[in-house]
Amino acid sequence: MQALERAESLLASAPGNDEFRSQPIPALLKLKGEALLALSRLDEALVALEDAKSGARMRQEPSLLWQIHRSLGRGHRLQGREEQAQLEWAAARQIIGQLTGTIDDEALRECFSQAALASLPREEPLPSRRAIAQRFGGLTERERQVAVLIAQGLSNREIADTLVISYRTVETHISNILFKLGLAARSQVAAWVVEKGLLKPPA
Repeated sequence: MQALERAESLLASAPGNDEFRSQPIPALLKLKGEALLALSRLDEALVALEDAKSGARMRQEPSLLWQIHRSLGRGHRLQGREEQAQLEWAAARQIIGQLTGTIDDEALRECFSQAALASLPREEPLPSRRAIAQRFGGLTERERQVAVLIAQGLSNREIADTLVISYRTVETHISNILFKLGLAARSQVAAWVVEKGLLKPPA
């Protein structure tokens, strides 16, 4: 509880500028999310960690981002969403691999890689649903649904109404889609959907 109170206090007092005002300091959001996980307040924890993930991506902080993916994986596993947990940990491993490639010193590189990977659960064989997700750029089934609706020209609000989810959840899905596919615009997502054959022709 003290860790959560400390994180919330720091978040409330953290200075911001126009560029980052909508994304508070991701390290503090990570701390808040992990404190909430420890208190078994899982829904709140995942919201804080998703915000931390968005902030770390925006600030281009991969050394923090992989740790956020690790915590998100733990949260999803605690909620019984094993597929999503494995996807988060796979994303963490990918970033660890990228960071390892930036370390020139061989001993340090090996030490970092071993320690970082050891902090994650052991990688499991891909079940069919995860294998499908991997084939489509790592997108989950829900993210693929959102991508198809983007290709159909729906707005975020229309996507939320169609899938019966919140507007904020749609924004999170779109952020994940753009990041996983390495894209920058909705038009690129639409082109990717067509290229992958996900857009069914009208009956």
